[in-house]
Amino acid sequence: MTTRTERVISADSHVREPVDLWWNVLGSRFGERTPRLLHEHAGRQGRFFYTGLAGRDVCRIGDIETEQKGRIDDDLARAGWDPAARVRFQEEARIEAEVLNPTVMTAIMQSEHLDVVRASAQVFNDWMTDYAAYDRKRLLAVGVTPLDDVDWAVRELERIRAKGVRSVMIHTDPPASLPPYRERVYDQFWAAAQDLDVPITLHIITGRAVDPLLYFHTLEEHRESPRALLGLFYEIMGPLANEFIFGQILDRFPRLKVVCSEFEISWIPSFMYRLDQMQSALSALVPLPKLRLSASEYLRTRVWHGTIDDPYARDVTPVIGADQVMWGSDFPHIRSIGLEAHDTLARLFAGFPPGDVTKIVHANAARVFGL
Repeated sequence: MTTRTERVISADSHVREPVDLWWNVLGSRFGERTPRLLHEHAGRQGRFFYTGLAGRDVCRIGDIETEQKGRIDDDLARAGWDPAARVRFQEEARIEAEVLNPTVMTAIMQSEHLDVVRASAQVFNDWMTDYAAYDRKRLLAVGVTPLDDVDWAVRELERIRAKGVRSVMIHTDPPASLPPYRERVYDQFWAAAQDLDVPITLHIITGRAVDPLLYFHTLEEHRESPRALLGLFYEIMGPLANEFIFGQILDRFPRLKVVCSEFEISWIPSFMYRLDQMQSALSALVPLPKLRLSASEYLRTRVWHGTIDDPYARDVTPVIGADQVMWGSDFPHIRSIGLEAHDTLARLFAGFPPGDVTKIVHANAARVFGL
């Protein structure tokens, strides 16, 4: 049986910011520390981008810009930075709305220059909210608020919420120089996000794990790519377990929503088993705080999980619960689903109960992001 749905919201799509955005606004303020386009790196000519990541401060921006070469035409490519082109794409693809995450800004978040990250986030937020203002029913903006200055983060959250932002992206794992998220210094931010009903987005490439697709340049570095990619794909487990669950953030803020984007979902059942094992069989050896729920239950009630094309979604969704799973296209990135969205969804969710499909491809996103 093939299940189709007429209403589709992508809970994880992306814009593609102009690469000169930050230099145009911040260049004179931060000089050489400003995120910017470079035409040479390590003796090679090309298009690179300075991010400020310690030890690996230049990524291969040319790969980001050309990753869709041969897959989408020029007008679809424009949808990354042109909201009118984006709405035309949505209408042709029959997608009702998209939750729009950053692209280049995710790499900037890994910079060691935290003051630059904060200023860059504000530049991005202004650009993103202007982009989404073209059609706020279709273009659902995700803002960015690093938490190195919590007072600033709260003010910025309030500012961009007033401008229509639907969710706010933070570092998946805070930079090593900052306290872990479980510390009470962040509580005023979690409280503000809860009170403003702004979901917290934890997105791949915004933590401490390095993306080899962007930052590995030599053959020897690429030989480490399998290890690095696994670290990137599964980085979410540490912050969820240590900070949000056993760090009791979710207990202290019972209405706070957490969205895990682009990590897929097939890892979750094993993770849930390990969480409950820590809470029960290992509790006599590891002194962990007493939680309000069983540890795995937070994954079924307090955290929403994004999937793009995980082939094990049909096996995993009953374990997590269809209420907690949201489909996203990742458009316009390299593995994204574009104009073929409805045909792809029919194939991905063939045999699913129709009510569950409706939740995954539309209703959950509408509820979480306040449509």
